[in-house]
Amino acid sequence: MIDDKNTSSELLEGQLSITFDDLNETQQKNGIMSAKDYLETKAKAEEAPENPEKPETPDSKTKKRPKLPQNPIKLEEPAPEPPPKPLSDMEVMEHTASVWQYKEIADDGTEMHSEFHEKSTDAGFAKIYGARVRGKKHKHEGTNCDDYFETAHTDDCAIVVVCDGAGSKPLSRIGSRVASETAAAYLKESLAQLFKDKPEIKSGLAADLKSAEFMAACGRIAPLVQQSAREAFAAQQKTLDELCKGEHKDVYEKALGRNPVLSDLYTTFLAAAIVPLEINGKRECFMACVQIGDGCICAVDSKESSEHCLKLMGEADSGAFSGETDFLSEKNSRPEAIGAKTRISRGSSDTIMLMSDGVADDYFPSMPMMKRLYLDLCLNGVLPMTGKLGDGEDPAPIRFKSVSLSQKSVALQYAKQLLADKTDDAINALWDKREMLRCHSLEAFRMNIGDTPEQRLRVWLDNYNERGSFDDRTLVVVSL
Repeated sequence: MIDDKNTSSELLEGQLSITFDDLNETQQKNGIMSAKDYLETKAKAEEAPENPEKPETPDSKTKKRPKLPQNPIKLEEPAPEPPPKPLSDMEVMEHTASVWQYKEIADDGTEMHSEFHEKSTDAGFAKIYGARVRGKKHKHEGTNCDDYFETAHTDDCAIVVVCDGAGSKPLSRIGSRVASETAAAYLKESLAQLFKDKPEIKSGLAADLKSAEFMAACGRIAPLVQQSAREAFAAQQKTLDELCKGEHKDVYEKALGRNPVLSDLYTTFLAAAIVPLEINGKRECFMACVQIGDGCICAVDSKESSEHCLKLMGEADSGAFSGETDFLSEKNSRPEAIGAKTRISRGSSDTIMLMSDGVADDYFPSMPMMKRLYLDLCLNGVLPMTGKLGDGEDPAPIRFKSVSLSQKSVALQYAKQLLADKTDDAINALWDKREMLRCHSLEAFRMNIGDTPEQRLRVWLDNYNERGSFDDRTLVVVSL
């Protein structure tokens, strides 16, 4: 046992020395840093600065990245491209004119309506002519026209009824036909009898507007026009009974997949009784009108200025929801309801027009757009024009491909081509210089779209283009 301290210390140092030497020798052989070198390297590292710069080498010079600036320059993003220019109405109509297809009406055994209908009557005191055409949508789908009109006259008055069957109802074309024919026949018979039994009625209509005689005469005629709506509705009910129980019951049940109901016959209803008058040597006319649903009834004095030339004789009824209209019904034809749908008027108007919404919507709002409608009819030869004829002056008539079997183009003139802008003032200004517009008419360009006013009206209805217009069109004109 060795217990001397010095001896122990020397032995420990020797053991440590041997241990380091052995370790150093082994590390050198294996390429490992010795403990002594490690301690020296660590001491130098502690004395060195925290971020010493590395010495440059040929490789580091080539690989060294440039320092970025403190506030780098921001590259401007390219400006967004401007949105495409909207297509003009003309460009849209040129495109859609080539999209519509023409299909003949499919025969399912139910009542069919003709492709179009035109009619003209010379009542002596007035010329009455009208036309209806199948709309582009019905042509595209191969379905029936839902519009109908009927005219009549007595020795003392002209009668017009226009009905537009609801497009969503499968038999509305039957409802519009029955209502038109029934109301016109009723008014012709009842008014002829009234003027025969009460010849003083006409002088009463010519009396002072505030007089008892005038009011009494109005009180005789207006109720007959109102009653014509009730007669029309009663005829619809009778027709429904025939469809459900008659010899064609099976045909309609098969076409619908069920029995017909009254709503299948829904239609609007516009009726007018027009009485010509002579008051103090001047021609005037009295009108009593009823309007249930959309469309338009208006009276035009072609001799008056834009401020006084137009009078609206009805107001379009709306349904329970936006875009809907009202229809002939028991409720709407009751005395307490139909009074608000009745208008009477007396004045110097010389042109009365009744139309379905297929025309009225293309000339909305009616005030002042009915003036543009009147000018369009003049420019295309439906109504007479005054003023110097001369040679045709630009803008020339416009051609669009017709939606028909022939697909030939038809040239028509548009008053909107002559407008300075789309404001009401521009329309009024054009009206007030109408005597100078004949040089823009089809006649001035040696063009003609029919031999008679009613033919020209039918061709015009079938071929004029308005953006978003594809409904059936009906227009009846009474020219006094």
